[in-house]
Amino acid sequence: MQASRIQLVPIGIDAWRVVDAGRGPIGHLRVDRDAQGEHFAVKRFHPSDRQFHALGRFWSRDDAVEALLLST
Repeated sequence: MQASRIQLVPIGIDAWRVVDAGRGPIGHLRVDRDAQGEHFAVKRFHPSDRQFHALGRFWSRDDAVEALLLST
């Protein structure tokens, strides 16, 4: 993952805005906890329809952010 260009900006409890240094805000990351453990849900922002689209749930934060980066 190209972590040096990514910044996670807190926007609430267990929630972050994912910002790419070259492109600006690209999505949101949220931690969900349930009986199976901790999951990281990621949503990508699509400027064309000004909506967030869910990309899925991941077992690690790094996997979730990498999926967000690769979804462009």
